[in-house]
Amino acid sequence: MRTSISILGCGWLGLPLGKVLADYAHEVKGATTSINKLPVINSAGMEAFLLKGPGIDTDMDFFKTDVLIITLPPSIPGYLQIVDEVRERLVVSGIKKVIFISSTSVYPNTNSIVVEKDAINVASAHSGVALLEVEEGFRQSKNFDTTILRLAGLYGPGREPGRFLAGKKGLSGADNPVNLVHQEDCIGVIKAVIEQGFWNKTFNVCAPSHPTRKQFYTLACKKMNLEPPTFSGEKAPYKMVSAERLLRETGYKFQRPDPLQDL
Repeated sequence: MRTSISILGCGWLGLPLGKVLADYAHEVKGATTSINKLPVINSAGMEAFLLKGPGIDTDMDFFKTDVLIITLPPSIPGYLQIVDEVRERLVVSGIKKVIFISSTSVYPNTNSIVVEKDAINVASAHSGVALLEVEEGFRQSKNFDTTILRLAGLYGPGREPGRFLAGKKGLSGADNPVNLVHQEDCIGVIKAVIEQGFWNKTFNVCAPSHPTRKQFYTLACKKMNLEPPTFSGEKAPYKMVSAERLLRETGYKFQRPDPLQDL
């Protein structure tokens, strides 16, 4: 079924996501704050919109859509203010379905497997608390249905993991599990949510296989002819992100289930 989809944030994930959705005959719109990016969005098969500040004009055609996908990276300036304003304006926009792209940074390091219910908002407990509060704001709204996707560490085109730790010395946590997800699976899960109607859900999106840091990053660097990192014997706090709920409730099959095999 053809669906109108608007993507707020056409960067590393949003741009290829829009292209895939457009290729599947959905009506896709992409918004940017950069006028130079408008032709790039158009060339990906989307209708491009320029967001001008201050304030967000929810009367513009970008917000006349069936589904809004928010893929803004939390690192951008003014992130919290932007997403809060978007959420408030959604009440009057008429949009009924929202996908909010979050991060597994909402979980503290527990030295154990973490599942969706483990993201507990304890003030100052860890760096993901602010993002968890943003999630809760969307989740509590009665005006639209929201599905929250907590993405693990991102890799894929333009984000080659061999570059992440190349040449670093004396790193701790050699045996810690890595939590990664390929761009293809980020897009695949978002597409499944829209087309199969998995609404009012919260899912971890992380490859099921978790090689160790030393194993993964050493090989990743060697494959790119970069200097591998070295590790000390010092232990470090960790978490292992489980995507079991996603697999169980949606039946999604990861295209890249083992990051080690992608190297």
